[in-house]
Amino acid sequence: MNYQLFSNEIKSFEWINFDRSVVRHSRINWNFRQAITNILERAKYTRRATAQLLPRSSRMSFRESVMTLHLGSKHSIMSTASVGSIHSLSRFGTPSLLTVGTYGESTKITMAHRIAMSKKELEELKKKLEQFRQYARKKQEIMRAEIEEIEIRINEAQETKEEFEEDVVVKGVDDITGKIPAERVTRFFEEWLRSANTIIERLRLKTATTRMQIRKARRQLAQREELGESLHAVDFEKLNIENQDYVKMLEEKSVYVIDMKRIAGHYHLKLTQHKQKLNDLLFALNDVKKEILLKQKQIEELEGETVVVNVNIKRMSKELDNLLFFMENYMAPDIQDFVELQQEYAELKRTYKLLQRRKNIEKIIYEAYKKQVQIRKKSSAVHNREQ
Repeated sequence: MNYQLFSNEIKSFEWINFDRSVVRHSRINWNFRQAITNILERAKYTRRATAQLLPRSSRMSFRESVMTLHLGSKHSIMSTASVGSIHSLSRFGTPSLLTVGTYGESTKITMAHRIAMSKKELEELKKKLEQFRQYARKKQEIMRAEIEEIEIRINEAQETKEEFEEDVVVKGVDDITGKIPAERVTRFFEEWLRSANTIIERLRLKTATTRMQIRKARRQLAQREELGESLHAVDFEKLNIENQDYVKMLEEKSVYVIDMKRIAGHYHLKLTQHKQKLNDLLFALNDVKKEILLKQKQIEELEGETVVVNVNIKRMSKELDNLLFFMENYMAPDIQDFVELQQEYAELKRTYKLLQRRKNIEKIIYEAYKKQVQIRKKSSAVHNREQ
C-alpha cells in the first residue's frame, strides 16, 4: 500500500508538470491535446473504480497528501486524485495512465519525454523564482530607499523646527512689543528655501553623475560579457599579476602622497603663521597711516593758524609803528585851548538833548494828529453810508 501511494504521488507530480507544460504551450498539436483529454476522461472512470477497491483510511490519507502537493495549482483536487489512482488500478488488469488512449488508438509518453518535460518545467520554475527574487530585491531596495528618505525628511523637519523655535520663537521676540515680527519669519523661511534649493541642486548633480556612472558600468558590463567568451584562465592570471603590480604601485603612491601631505601640512602651518604676522603688520601699517593723516590735518590747521598770526602780527606791527610815530611826533595842546574845547563840547551836548526832546514832542503831536485824522475819516464814511 505504501509503495502504491508513493507511486501515485510520483505520477501526480508528473501530471502536474505535464499539465503546466500543456498550459504554457498554447500552440500544441490538436491530436496530442485530444489524446490528453481522452486520458483525463479515462482517469475519471479509473478513479471511481479505485475508490471502491481501496480502503477508506488509505484513500483519505492519499487525498490529503495530494491536496497538500497540489496547493496553488490551477487544477482541481478531483483531477489530481484521478491521476494518482490510475497506477493502483493497473495492478488489477487495467492499463496504466501513461498508456491509456482512445478506443481505437494508443498514446504513450516515453521516459525521455517525461524527463525532458520535467527538466523544462524545473528550468521555468527556476527562471520564475529568479525573476521573483530580482523583483523582491528591487522592491526591497526601493522600500529601503523610501524608508531612508522618510527618515531624512523627519530629521530635517525636526532640525528645521528646532532652528525655527530657537531663531524666531525665542530670539525673534521684540523687546518693545513682545511679539514676533513678520520680517523675521519671512527671512527665516527665505533662508531655509535658499539652502533647500542649493541642496536640491547638489543632489541633482549627484544623481546625474550617478546615472552616468551606472550607464558607463552597464556599457562596461556589456563589453565584458561580449569579451567573456574569448577569455581563458591565463588571462585571469595575467590580470592578477597586473593587479598585484598596480597594488604595489598604489602603495608606493600612497606613501608618497602621505609624505607630500606631511610636507604640505608643515608649510601650511608656516603659511598660517606668516599670514598672522602679515595681518599684524597690516594692522600696524593702518594705524600708522591713520596717525599720519591725523598729523597732516593738524599741520594744515597749524599752517592756517600761522597765516592768521602772521597777518595779525603785521597789523599789530603797523599799529605799533603808528603809535610810536604818534608818540614821537605828539605835541600836547595848551590848557586854555583844552578848557575851551571842553566847554564847547558840553554846550553841544546840551543842545543835542534839547533837540532830542523837541523831536519826541513833535512825534507825539504827529501821532495824535494822525489818530484824529483816521477818526474823522471813519465818521465821514459812516455818515455817507447813512445818507
